[in-house]
Amino acid sequence: MSGTIGVIQARMGSERLPGKILAPLANRPMLGLIAERLSSARVDEWWLATSTDPSDDVTEAWGFELGLRVFRGHPTEVLSRFVAIGEETGADWLVRATADNPFLDAPVVDLLVDARDASEQAKQADRLTLHGGLMIENESGPTPTPALPLGYGVELVRRDALEAAHREITPHEPHHRVHVTSWLTANGRVHAVPTPLDWPDRPQWRWSVDTYEDLAMARSAFHLFGDEAATIGYADMVDHLEGHPEITCMNQQVVQKKLEEG
Repeated sequence: MSGTIGVIQARMGSERLPGKILAPLANRPMLGLIAERLSSARVDEWWLATSTDPSDDVTEAWGFELGLRVFRGHPTEVLSRFVAIGEETGADWLVRATADNPFLDAPVVDLLVDARDASEQAKQADRLTLHGGLMIENESGPTPTPALPLGYGVELVRRDALEAAHREITPHEPHHRVHVTSWLTANGRVHAVPTPLDWPDRPQWRWSVDTYEDLAMARSAFHLFGDEAATIGYADMVDHLEGHPEITCMNQQVVQKKLEEG
């Protein structure tokens, strides 16, 4: 397997919910929870990519405390942080996760790593992501793969593709430097990895933390998960939450920010 580095992207300066990455969740900072949930993924090591803004001095300190390697870079051009980590480590592939998606776990990373290693087509891709709604053959015929909640997904990206994006993005497209992989989505070779057919289909749920309502939902969910907070997987999370619509609806009115909004 090619060298694979995991990178958790995090900063204190969120516009909608400043400091959210250190908000308490399951008796630990949210950054600590996601680092723990991702720790067993099949990557060579985990890094924290944060900014040089003074507000992220505490982010750096928490990264070291959690056993992550830490890189601090440009406050808004997040792509440059990933490129720098790729150069420093020499890894061929980087997993991108964001610290405001605390429901992420190691199995969702491993699905992409396995898919990459399973086919030559995937190995030649610039970016791999999990996709619901793909039609695949099943015993009963063509079946759509399950769609996942917003915020439950990571990306696996070739280092040389990120470097190409860094070179090619024009000055009038700064949002591509903020969102790291959006230029590759529009211009690169994207490989869609089907979600497992036995996973529940929950596209209407929102598992990203960008507002107070999102945080309140996540706190309620992980309180429900109890001692399993650091290890519970996707299907079991859905099973726990299925009987609690008062939790899953807490943030359904939140509107996702548009790509250009940063």
